[in-house]
Amino acid sequence: MPNITIREIPDVLYQDIKKMAEEDRRSINSQIIYGLFQYVKNEKSAEQRLTEIRKLRNSINVKGFHPTQEELKEIVEEGRP
Repeated sequence: MPNITIREIPDVLYQDIKKMAEEDRRSINSQIIYGLFQYVKNEKSAEQRLTEIRKLRNSINVKGFHPTQEELKEIVEEGRP
């Protein structure tokens, strides 16, 4: 089985992985393998993502809502802290 060395993991990321491993009763190594597996398993192609976005967009009733560029900018800025 191949081995991988990961260097310079940010402390905050390491602590998060360590906490998750403890909660799931796994070693840190097993937790990293599990996380990689979940990421790869759930990875979608660009075409799959576009299809999902189009389905969502078509399911939302936005008739009569045609904001200007300035209004869109204001909406985006409202959502930022």
